[in-house]
Amino acid sequence: MKTTQQRSIRGRFRGVNSKVGELLVNRLLPGSDIQAVGPFVFLDHLYPTTQKPKTPERPSGKFAHPHRGIATFSYLFSGSLEHFDSHGGHGIVGAGEAQWMKAGNGIIHDEHNSPEFQRTGGVLHALQFWINLPSVNKAEPPDYLALKSRDIPEVSLADQAGILRVVIGAMGRDQSPVKTYSRQFIYHLILKPQGKYVWETPGGQEAAVFVPTVPVLINGNEVGNSELAGFNSGDGEVEFVNPANAPVDVILFGGERYAEAIYAEGPFVMNSRAEVARAYKDFFDGKYGEIDYAVSV
Repeated sequence: MKTTQQRSIRGRFRGVNSKVGELLVNRLLPGSDIQAVGPFVFLDHLYPTTQKPKTPERPSGKFAHPHRGIATFSYLFSGSLEHFDSHGGHGIVGAGEAQWMKAGNGIIHDEHNSPEFQRTGGVLHALQFWINLPSVNKAEPPDYLALKSRDIPEVSLADQAGILRVVIGAMGRDQSPVKTYSRQFIYHLILKPQGKYVWETPGGQEAAVFVPTVPVLINGNEVGNSELAGFNSGDGEVEFVNPANAPVDVILFGGERYAEAIYAEGPFVMNSRAEVARAYKDFFDGKYGEIDYAVSV
């Protein structure tokens, strides 16, 4: 039976601006109000940034860095990114697509503007999540997936209100191809002008929404301009209304609460301080391998 109880907002967070190389990002998770949402322990919003056309440059390795214990997930609203990693993973994704990389027991990766995007220029606008892995999966080999737009299921909303893209997890019979190791989801809701959508949140799972640009009404509250809103525990519905005369984007994400101990430092998220120390030692000992930039799609 469909619930009619509304799931209330427990907190809102506008994040903290930070420079990542030459880019400006809004760091939303972990935050003072919301530390994590299900397995999602990190969220950066790369503000829409205009990139001028230039002669394409191959990556130098300057921004390559390690990870262990998590899966990274970069989702693009616009622009194009190329990925290389020390486990042989390589891919190029564009608007409406994503890069998923399971760091597992240790990897080095490098993300940068694709050659074609460097050549043409344009607006780069993206999100990056860190998804905490259960301890057993932290010890597994790395993995990688370039998630193309055609691979992401899209659900048409009632009354032609818009679409919902099943980016991670499932919605009814629609299932994302991204591997998961606990109950979790990321949905991209695109509401048409004056569109309305009522979301019945997954029972027993933590949930939050992120609105990157144009504000939307969430349970009657205006949320937008790179703002995160988390919901109280329990079941219930969340109502989204687009009062604007243009489409709006909303990211819905969450999952079951991470039940193990969490110790995070730098690029590593493990279950203890000793495990993080081991992650650093293994990296400096060269156990994560090296990136071969000569690979091609």
